[in-house]
Amino acid sequence: MADAKQPAPAPANNGADGLAEGPEGDTPMSFFDHLAELRRRISRAFLALVLSAIVAYVFVDYITAFMWAPFGEAWRSAGLEGEPTLLNLTALDVILTDIWIALFAGVFVSAPVIFYQLWMFIAPGLYAQEKRLVVPFVATSAIMFVAGAAFCYYVVLPIATEFFLTYAQKKTAVGSVEVHTAYTYADYASYVMKVLFGFGLMFEMPLAVFFLSKAGIITYLSLLRHWKVAVLLITIASAVLTPPDPITIWLMGIPMTALYFISVAVSYVVSKPQVEAMRRLEAELAQRGDDGDDDE
Repeated sequence: MADAKQPAPAPANNGADGLAEGPEGDTPMSFFDHLAELRRRISRAFLALVLSAIVAYVFVDYITAFMWAPFGEAWRSAGLEGEPTLLNLTALDVILTDIWIALFAGVFVSAPVIFYQLWMFIAPGLYAQEKRLVVPFVATSAIMFVAGAAFCYYVVLPIATEFFLTYAQKKTAVGSVEVHTAYTYADYASYVMKVLFGFGLMFEMPLAVFFLSKAGIITYLSLLRHWKVAVLLITIASAVLTPPDPITIWLMGIPMTALYFISVAVSYVVSKPQVEAMRRLEAELAQRGDDGDDDE
């Protein structure tokens, strides 16, 4: 006797009971599963950072020479006497600062891996067509991060450094007390790393707006509606990401504001079809409401 046909298995449901089904291939995860996944991604990103920092430390003398170049040019432009000088005040200042510089350089070297791990953490919650954006996301993120630091290095850093050196020199010229300009190796390295990192993060704004608009979280209309709040937040962020001086804050704030309105244009291109579809739906619902009132 032939075996009775077994009933076909029910289609897999990737949604939990009472919840809507998620993207294809999505597997429900508990809070602790998300924490474990986050730890795994952070561990891999941190390993890439450490390995990159070790390689960078081998070339730390070349890296520091590159970092100090704007300082040397600003020193000579300000007309200060002698060769450009950075002071070392303690026995460990230079070696500890070089380690921090190697870690800082490691961030740029390992940026593609760090952004890839970030993408892989959020990818399980995306649809198939969105997951295909992994290569553009990683490549664009790394390029924009480096572009922000490059803009700071070639444009902002020389202007800010020369201003500080010249300002101190003017102070000496008009006062009865001499003010000698002398930066320490550690303090100036901290200043340079902070502004470079801040500008690198700043240049990620258009990319973040692109993906938020793609996901339907924001539109160009919402960005335009809250532009005054955005400018206030940009000013606060500039004060946090740069040393507490008005020159550097505005040197970051002005390009960041320009990037905000560039982001509005990006959001316009991405979210315009969604906005138009929503307007058509609202018009259709309003028309149906008017027709119902006429029937009554």
